[in-house]
Amino acid sequence: MKKSVLTGILGVICLLIPSCKDYPVDDDGRLMTTRGQCYMSMFELLGPDNRTVLVSAATIDTVTCTVTATAKFGTNIKHVKPYCSLVTDAILEPEMGVWTDFTQPCKYTVVSGNRKIRKEYTITVSLQGE
Repeated sequence: MKKSVLTGILGVICLLIPSCKDYPVDDDGRLMTTRGQCYMSMFELLGPDNRTVLVSAATIDTVTCTVTATAKFGTNIKHVKPYCSLVTDAILEPEMGVWTDFTQPCKYTVVSGNRKIRKEYTITVSLQGE
């Protein structure tokens, strides 16, 4: 009985190992894939209390590579944390999630999973009522 269970487990492992592909990694050690898609699908800004400071969802134009967002009145847009969602396997340069000054438009580059396509997004944040 034990022998048949072990044989079954080894059989499953042998089937799984060849199905894993060897994808290359980039200079930062991140997995590169064959995906050529490259776009931002969601953008969010958080204040010091880790709550959203946006009045409504940001407008993302994937053709012109622009993001337009409006922060609530009184928000200190010199000290907010941006976050975004990207298409599967894409990466962002520079990374988000750090305190950022959005008094001027900021630029972020989305890089496809195969690292062949790069799109620079310009993010503009305005204050409600201005």
